[in-house]
Amino acid sequence: MNSVSKNFKAAIFDFDGTLTEKGHYEPPHELSRELVRLSQTTPIGFCTGREVKSFELHGLSQLLLDITPSDREQLLKNLFLFAENGAIGYKFDLEKEQFEEFYRVPWPDEFMPKEELKHHLNEAIKDFGKLYDNKHQVIMVMRTNLDHDFHKGTIEEIYGLAASIYDITIKLLKRIAPDYEKYVHVGNSGIGVVIGPANGDKDGAIVRFGEYLKQDRGIKFGENFSEILCVGDSPQPGGNDFHFLNGKSGTVYNVGEYVGDVDILNPVLTDDGQKILHAAGTLALLKKLLG
Repeated sequence: MNSVSKNFKAAIFDFDGTLTEKGHYEPPHELSRELVRLSQTTPIGFCTGREVKSFELHGLSQLLLDITPSDREQLLKNLFLFAENGAIGYKFDLEKEQFEEFYRVPWPDEFMPKEELKHHLNEAIKDFGKLYDNKHQVIMVMRTNLDHDFHKGTIEEIYGLAASIYDITIKLLKRIAPDYEKYVHVGNSGIGVVIGPANGDKDGAIVRFGEYLKQDRGIKFGENFSEILCVGDSPQPGGNDFHFLNGKSGTVYNVGEYVGDVDILNPVLTDDGQKILHAAGTLALLKKLLG
């Protein structure tokens, strides 16, 4: 596998497709244990389109399985969540035993009020999916008509519906304002499509993570927070990690199938040069990093 620097001072991970295998909701047990091991020495963040309760159910619960009290305390001390695609940042409060918000990026009403846009979107995508935002506080999430139920259709069918929803959404936004990307970003995770504030995307989460660690922990970072490890799986144009893995902040690793610019999107490789994808790729990367 390609060499990995051991000088990272923090790490931030996409969730679906990066910590999970395709068609699964939770990380494999072995990967959860490696993430806990990393957290004993390093602040770790999770940047996901999920809202906080969904992460607690499918992410945090797995990290806390079969963990010692001392490891649990250190994990939670070093745990950060950048929910709703980076629009809301949380740190874990050990005294209250819950996530506490430390920043929030508001919805850009100057583009279009949220409720008005919801109405237009629901009508436009009704043949392929529907809005699912009753728990999200900032972003809007669209799911397919298979409703995240992998038992009703293959993962490829779900991906196809999500791609249609993405295309329809882009056409609608362009009709509203050709320069819509100044206000909102759209990302296709494969199993759903999210719309959020342009200044509240995953790339901003990397910077806000680094700034918080500088101010609160006294951690020193170089230019562009290159000491923050960033791992995702959808860096292709339109993908949910397109901004997260653009190389402007952090040192990025791609565990998805898209190749792109390998000078920016470091792949995770076997010794004979084969790409290792999704949760298996992240596991291999962490094992190399931690030794």
